[in-house]
Amino acid sequence: MMIDLPTLLLALTVTSGVLSVAVLAVAVRSRGHHGLAMWGWGLVVNALSYPAFGLRAWGWVTVSILLTNLLTALTLVCHASAVAAFQSGRARPIQLPVVWGLLAANVLVAWTWVHDDPTRNVLVALIQAGLAGVLLNQAWGPGLVERRLTGRWVMIFGASTLVLALLVRTGVMWSATRWSDAYKVPDHVQALTYLATLMVLLVNSMGFVLMQMEYALSQQRSLAIRDGLTGVHNRRALLDALQKYGARSHRDSESMALLMIDIDHFKAVNDQFGHLAGDEVLREVVRRISHRLRQSDLLARFGGEEFVVVLPDTSVDGACTVANDIRMSIGSMPVLVGQLAVPVTVSIGVHAGIPAAATEGTDALLAASDAALYRAKELGRDRVAVA
Repeated sequence: MMIDLPTLLLALTVTSGVLSVAVLAVAVRSRGHHGLAMWGWGLVVNALSYPAFGLRAWGWVTVSILLTNLLTALTLVCHASAVAAFQSGRARPIQLPVVWGLLAANVLVAWTWVHDDPTRNVLVALIQAGLAGVLLNQAWGPGLVERRLTGRWVMIFGASTLVLALLVRTGVMWSATRWSDAYKVPDHVQALTYLATLMVLLVNSMGFVLMQMEYALSQQRSLAIRDGLTGVHNRRALLDALQKYGARSHRDSESMALLMIDIDHFKAVNDQFGHLAGDEVLREVVRRISHRLRQSDLLARFGGEEFVVVLPDTSVDGACTVANDIRMSIGSMPVLVGQLAVPVTVSIGVHAGIPAAATEGTDALLAASDAALYRAKELGRDRVAVA
């Protein structure tokens, strides 16, 4: 059964247009979706490319060739840029000279060989395969630090299919010896190309929207367990983690340790230097603590200026060593806030041992380290005390 190309072009225009409206509507209503508006405008550009191709039926062949090639290449540029904007800061950025260079090459080839159909179509297909390769590269996310979830794999599949379809198109046109139809490319080649384009367009759009949703969900999960100011675990996450750490310590008969850390006279810091300076002190204290911890350790903000460190498989002596290292790293150098040098010290309470039972409550663990912290304060602050 032969596919009627004008009918296919109309269907593609409507499909891409409806999809672009839906994506742009979501982008307008939710500004937190990075790159989604750019993706929607890419769909608009893509929808315009099909009527541009149809101009050939009206005798405007040269205009149609130039417009179609420009709009098709620009669609790929918009979509690659949208993915790059989405993962900005999490993966290596797109090389703009490469992208715009390929777009310029596409237009130049179309202009130079506008009356040489075989040469133009082969070269344009190769250039657009290169642009699709850039989209595939951005979908993969080189240097990505996070796990690749379902949406990204869907887009990787779609972009790979597009690269393959354009390479196959190049090969078919390279081997063609006759160009007798009104559209300058055999109908079956053009129809199959556009059908593949429609499939890829739907798959990639679904993958990109799914990537946005998965990232939004991960951000919500992160907000649920992270302190908004310092970025470390919050109290809720700490209490959940203590249950797991305690059960593991009891099961393996290995000592675990808790450090309860309090910034000395933090209210005076806020009163003297201001709350913005106080916030920077909290963030810097977290940085200095984090640099003294292992990957297996857990740091959480317990509340206000108090922090808790969980040290699995650590004896009381080892915990005291870590605590003193943290105390000296914080107290040895003031925290710089603009032109201000804010002196900061901490008091630390240490509790270590094997929980009596796998179900031992976290309250007992925290109470012991809190009692040690209270003792450190009684002894004059800026010191470590053991429960």
